[in-house]
Amino acid sequence: MDRAHLSQAQRALAMRERLLDATIDCVAELGYGGTSTNDIVRRARVSRGALAHHFPTKADLVSAAAQRLLERRVEDFRSRFGAIAPDRRTPAEGLAVLWSFYADTGGVVLLELMVAARHNPELAVVMAPLPDRIAEVTSEVFAEFFPERAGRPFLGEALRAVHALFSGLALNALPDGDPAGRGAEVRAFLKILVTALPALGTTVPNPA
Repeated sequence: MDRAHLSQAQRALAMRERLLDATIDCVAELGYGGTSTNDIVRRARVSRGALAHHFPTKADLVSAAAQRLLERRVEDFRSRFGAIAPDRRTPAEGLAVLWSFYADTGGVVLLELMVAARHNPELAVVMAPLPDRIAEVTSEVFAEFFPERAGRPFLGEALRAVHALFSGLALNALPDGDPAGRGAEVRAFLKILVTALPALGTTVPNPA
C-alpha cells in the first residue's frame, strides 16, 4: 500500500516496527551495552523526536523489541517444526529445530537481553517469563506432532532440561559468536540418546 494512503494508525505501527527491528539489529551487531539510541534512530532512519514519541526511554524500547523478538521466535519455531516432512518427524529431528531457536541471530539477541536484564529491572519484567514461554510452546508443539508421546511421565521436565542445556551451550558461544559450532559433540550425543530411548519416560523412576 502506498504510504500516502496509510492511515495515521498504520503509519504509527510501521514506525514502531522500524524502531523495534532497528533495535534488534543493533543489539545483534553491537551488543546490548554497545547499543545507543543514536545508533537505533540512525539505523531506523527516523528522528529522535519520533523515537521519544513511541518509546520515551531506552528501557521501553528494548523491552518492546525483546517482546517482538520472542513472538517472532515462537512463530518461527512452529513454522520450522511444521516444515519437517512427516516421515522425518522424530524427537531427534525435533532437537535440531529446537537448537535453531538458540543458534541463530535472534536466539543470541534474546540470550544477551536475558543477561542484561539482571541489572535492568524494566527489561527483567519482559525477559523473566521467557524460559517458561519457550518451554510452554515446545510442549504444545511436541504434543501436536507426537501425540502418542505427549502423555509420557516427566516429558515437561525433559524438555526443560533440553532447553537448559541448549541455552547453556549458546551462552558459552557468546564470546566467540559461533553458537552453531559450539557444543556440537554434546548435541550429537543428545540426539543419539533420544534416538536410542524411544520409550523415554516409561521407565524413569520418580525423582521424589
